[in-house]
Amino acid sequence: MEAGRQGLTKELHQLANMRIKLLDSDDGGVTVHNTSESSLVAEVKARQYEDPALVRFRESIQQSKITAFEIGEDGALRYQGQLCVPNVAGLREKIMIEIHQSRYSIYLGSTKMYHDVKEHYWWDNMKKSITEFVA
Repeated sequence: MEAGRQGLTKELHQLANMRIKLLDSDDGGVTVHNTSESSLVAEVKARQYEDPALVRFRESIQQSKITAFEIGEDGALRYQGQLCVPNVAGLREKIMIEIHQSRYSIYLGSTKMYHDVKEHYWWDNMKKSITEFVA
Protein backbone atom coordinates (compact mmCIF):
# COMPACT_ATOMS: atom_id res chain seq x y z
CA MET A 1 0.00 0.00 0.00
CA GLU A 2 2.79 2.44 0.91
CA ALA A 3 4.60 1.69 -2.37
CA GLY A 4 1.42 2.52 -4.28
CA ARG A 5 1.12 5.83 -2.44
CA GLN A 6 4.73 6.72 -3.22
CA GLY A 7 4.19 5.91 -6.89
CA LEU A 8 1.06 8.05 -7.01
CA THR A 9 2.87 10.92 -5.28
CA LYS A 10 5.71 10.69 -7.79
CA GLU A 11 3.26 10.75 -10.71
CA LEU A 12 1.44 13.78 -9.27
CA HIS A 13 4.76 15.62 -8.94
CA GLN A 14 5.60 14.76 -12.55
CA LEU A 15 2.25 16.19 -13.69
CA ALA A 16 2.85 19.34 -11.65
CA ASN A 17 6.28 19.77 -13.26
CA MET A 18 4.59 19.57 -16.67
CA ARG A 19 2.19 22.33 -15.51
CA ILE A 20 -0.79 19.98 -15.50
CA LYS A 21 -3.36 20.43 -12.74
CA LEU A 22 -5.96 17.97 -11.54
CA LEU A 23 -9.15 19.76 -10.48
CA ASP A 24 -12.20 18.35 -8.69
CA SER A 25 -15.27 18.36 -10.91
CA ASP A 26 -18.87 18.85 -9.80
CA ASP A 27 -19.74 15.21 -10.49
CA GLY A 28 -17.08 13.88 -8.11
CA GLY A 29 -14.55 13.15 -10.84
CA VAL A 30 -11.32 14.85 -11.77
CA THR A 31 -10.68 17.31 -14.58
CA VAL A 32 -7.23 17.59 -16.14
CA HIS A 33 -6.14 21.18 -16.81
CA ASN A 34 -3.02 21.84 -18.89
CA THR A 35 -1.47 25.23 -18.14
CA SER A 36 1.61 24.94 -20.31
CA GLU A 37 2.43 27.22 -23.22
CA SER A 38 5.19 27.22 -25.76
CA SER A 39 8.34 29.14 -24.95
CA LEU A 40 7.70 31.22 -28.08
CA VAL A 41 4.27 32.31 -26.80
CA ALA A 42 5.79 33.17 -23.42
CA GLU A 43 8.48 35.24 -25.16
CA VAL A 44 5.88 37.08 -27.26
CA LYS A 45 3.92 37.97 -24.12
CA ALA A 46 7.02 39.09 -22.23
CA ARG A 47 8.36 41.26 -25.06
CA GLN A 48 5.14 43.10 -25.90
CA TYR A 49 6.33 45.99 -23.72
CA GLU A 50 9.43 46.44 -25.91
CA ASP A 51 7.45 47.38 -29.04
CA PRO A 52 6.44 51.09 -28.96
CA ALA A 53 3.40 50.48 -31.21
CA LEU A 54 2.04 47.78 -28.89
CA VAL A 55 2.69 50.00 -25.87
CA ARG A 56 0.59 52.74 -27.55
CA PHE A 57 -2.21 50.24 -28.25
CA ARG A 58 -2.12 49.16 -24.61
CA GLU A 59 -2.34 52.79 -23.45
CA SER A 60 -5.23 53.45 -25.86
CA ILE A 61 -7.15 50.54 -24.36
CA GLN A 62 -6.71 51.95 -20.89
CA GLN A 63 -8.02 55.32 -22.14
CA SER A 64 -10.96 53.57 -23.90
CA LYS A 65 -9.88 54.98 -27.27
CA ILE A 66 -9.84 51.67 -29.16
CA THR A 67 -11.97 48.56 -28.83
CA ALA A 68 -10.45 46.10 -31.34
CA PHE A 69 -7.57 45.47 -28.93
CA GLU A 70 -7.93 44.02 -25.45
CA ILE A 71 -5.82 42.92 -22.54
CA GLY A 72 -6.46 39.21 -21.95
CA GLU A 73 -6.81 37.44 -18.62
CA ASP A 74 -3.12 36.56 -18.89
CA GLY A 75 -2.21 40.27 -19.20
CA ALA A 76 -1.22 39.92 -22.86
CA LEU A 77 -2.30 42.36 -25.53
CA ARG A 78 -4.61 40.80 -28.09
CA TYR A 79 -6.25 41.93 -31.32
CA GLN A 80 -9.65 40.29 -31.82
CA GLY A 81 -8.48 37.42 -29.60
CA GLN A 82 -5.15 36.90 -31.38
CA LEU A 83 -1.88 37.41 -29.52
CA CYS A 84 -0.13 40.62 -30.68
CA VAL A 85 3.43 39.88 -31.75
CA PRO A 86 5.93 42.68 -31.13
CA ASN A 87 8.38 43.69 -33.82
CA VAL A 88 11.44 42.91 -31.70
CA ALA A 89 14.12 40.25 -31.46
CA GLY A 90 13.03 38.56 -34.69
CA LEU A 91 9.93 37.11 -33.01
CA ARG A 92 7.79 37.37 -36.12
CA GLU A 93 10.38 35.51 -38.14
CA LYS A 94 10.69 32.87 -35.41
CA ILE A 95 6.94 32.27 -35.58
CA MET A 96 6.98 31.98 -39.38
CA ILE A 97 9.95 29.60 -39.27
CA GLU A 98 8.28 27.45 -36.61
CA ILE A 99 5.04 27.20 -38.59
CA HIS A 100 6.82 26.72 -41.93
CA GLN A 101 9.12 23.99 -40.63
CA SER A 102 6.50 22.27 -38.50
CA ARG A 103 6.78 18.52 -38.82
CA TYR A 104 3.00 18.41 -39.05
CA SER A 105 2.88 20.42 -42.26
CA ILE A 106 3.77 19.39 -45.77
CA TYR A 107 4.19 22.53 -47.86
CA LEU A 108 2.79 25.76 -46.60
CA GLY A 109 2.10 28.26 -49.34
CA SER A 110 1.67 31.86 -48.25
CA THR A 111 -2.15 31.66 -48.11
CA LYS A 112 -2.22 28.48 -46.00
CA MET A 113 0.57 29.75 -43.79
CA TYR A 114 -1.21 33.08 -43.30
CA HIS A 115 -4.41 31.32 -42.22
CA ASP A 116 -2.48 29.09 -39.81
CA VAL A 117 -0.59 32.00 -38.26
CA LYS A 118 -3.61 34.29 -37.95
CA GLU A 119 -5.47 31.71 -35.85
CA HIS A 120 -3.20 32.57 -32.92
CA TYR A 121 -1.14 35.66 -33.75
CA TRP A 122 -1.53 39.19 -35.11
CA TRP A 123 0.87 41.86 -36.29
CA ASP A 124 0.64 44.81 -38.65
CA ASN A 125 1.09 43.81 -42.33
CA MET A 126 1.20 40.13 -41.37
CA LYS A 127 -0.02 38.84 -44.74
CA LYS A 128 2.67 40.82 -46.61
CA SER A 129 5.48 39.61 -44.35
CA ILE A 130 4.35 35.98 -44.71
CA THR A 131 4.15 36.31 -48.51
CA GLU A 132 7.70 37.69 -48.56
CA PHE A 133 8.91 34.95 -46.22
CA VAL A 134 7.51 32.11 -48.33
CA ALA A 135 8.67 33.62 -51.66
